[in-house]
Amino acid sequence: MNLSRHSEGFTLPEVCVALVVFLVGTASLLGCWTFFNREVADERFRLELFYDVENAMESLIMERPLCADSLVMLDAVIARLTFVPGNNRLMWAVAERYGFRFKRLVRCR
Repeated sequence: MNLSRHSEGFTLPEVCVALVVFLVGTASLLGCWTFFNREVADERFRLELFYDVENAMESLIMERPLCADSLVMLDAVIARLTFVPGNNRLMWAVAERYGFRFKRLVRCR
């Protein structure tokens, strides 16, 4: 009688271990994918904020503001205008929003 019997297939513990390894790997990949998507969305949000500040500054350059110290709101961007000492036709314009800040000289009317 031959006691060493060779059976085809896998045993139940082997199948359970393989399933656990597969599920852990899948869960870790999904976690990385979620993190990646969050980072991409955050980068897009910061880029939109940057463009908002840039567009606000460009609009101050194109459309000359009145020659007076003021605080202007341009598309949710705060722009502060202050006189340059000794010149009544130039102003410092500072446009900022959520950490993005542009500062430059602009002509006024």
